[in-house]
Amino acid sequence: MNLIQQVFNIGITNNTKGVMKEKVLTTNQFAFYLMVFHIFYLVVSIIKAPTLLQWPLLGILANLSVLALNYLRLFNLSRIIVCTVPMSVVIIYNSYLTPFEAVPRMTGYLIAMVHTIIPFLVFDNKEKIAQWSLFVILCFSILGMFPLSDLLIDPFLDYDLNYAPKSKRGLIMGLVGLGILLYLMQLEQLRYRNESEKLNRERVERNISLEKSEKELKEALTQVQKTKKEDQERSWTTQNISDFNDLTRSIENLDELIDHSASFLARVLNLNQVAVFTRKVDAEGDDYLGKQTVYAYDRKKYLDKTRIEKGEGLIGQCYIEKKPIVLENVPVGYVNISSGLGDATASFVAIYPLLAYDKVEGVIEVAGFNKLKKFELDFLKRISESLAITILNKIGAERLKELLKTSQEQAEQVRSQEEEMRQNLEEMMATQEELKRQKEGYVKEIERLKMLLNS
Repeated sequence: MNLIQQVFNIGITNNTKGVMKEKVLTTNQFAFYLMVFHIFYLVVSIIKAPTLLQWPLLGILANLSVLALNYLRLFNLSRIIVCTVPMSVVIIYNSYLTPFEAVPRMTGYLIAMVHTIIPFLVFDNKEKIAQWSLFVILCFSILGMFPLSDLLIDPFLDYDLNYAPKSKRGLIMGLVGLGILLYLMQLEQLRYRNESEKLNRERVERNISLEKSEKELKEALTQVQKTKKEDQERSWTTQNISDFNDLTRSIENLDELIDHSASFLARVLNLNQVAVFTRKVDAEGDDYLGKQTVYAYDRKKYLDKTRIEKGEGLIGQCYIEKKPIVLENVPVGYVNISSGLGDATASFVAIYPLLAYDKVEGVIEVAGFNKLKKFELDFLKRISESLAITILNKIGAERLKELLKTSQEQAEQVRSQEEEMRQNLEEMMATQEELKRQKEGYVKEIERLKMLLNS
């Protein structure tokens, strides 16, 4: 069985295309089965008509040549041979067995007509020219049995013995041959259908696998892009926070620092307007927000508004609630951005508290035409916290400087008072020394007078 399967697969390689692979396999099968029929004719010839041995042998050699041509990848030539040579053998064999001026037996016609199906089996539907051309040639060959039966006369044949027009054996043989051929066709169609279903299943499974792989690849690619984007955002945030920290370390003056911070945010976040309000205390000890700096802002809005009370507007609300306020649908006229072409209302506003150690040191308001992304809002929050801590540190440093200055002034005053007291003490000591010397002089004078009186 393995040998027969190897015979069927002659000429089929891995690079043979699908349709051609099927037709080569079908051609090999027909060549094999027709060779079996020709061997049967050969046996009949040996028994009945030895003079006809060359024609079955020719058929066997032709079928073997079909296998050889397929092995040499001459597929078209092998298919033409498998379509024409078997019928030629049948027609010639039947014509030899027909007496002069007799009608060829129906058996030959029937067997020959069976062979007209072969072109439609070994050639593809796209090869219609080859199919119908060979079909027409085979039909004319069948009609050629009439003149051939009068030309192919062999004096060594006993026609009375071999020719039996009323015999049913040839008819039975033809019907059996037709049945076998149709059965082989059905097997071929069934095998082809099973192969097609198998290929379809494999294609569906392969498509499912490819879709799954494509989905996994897309998910992996999406994850890689997401990771890359997050890395870029983290790198951007880290670099800008580092730049902001350098800015806070390089500027000592608080007012100048807040001005540069507003400019820094406007440049990094591509903002059109930035305003910073810091916490202040009035004479009564009440807290309020005072405008510290305005960058690229519609200054008319805050021209006369230098003080914002707690809870007043969104800025005052942010100061009380200690939570950011983000507006994506900005009311008309809330923040106007001026340019050479006119004024327009900002499409995005964010208000963040300058929160440090759970204490609000001010409020920052930003506005622009482009909505800030989440990582940019996170960056703005971190900058607000850093700026609040910096303000606290700067205020603490200023207070420490003031205390140090006051302490130095008081120390200088104490030193001055100590110097004055030292000078006064020295003067008192000098006075006491002078009084002591005078006292001693008086005592000596009294002693001298006493001695004078006694003498």
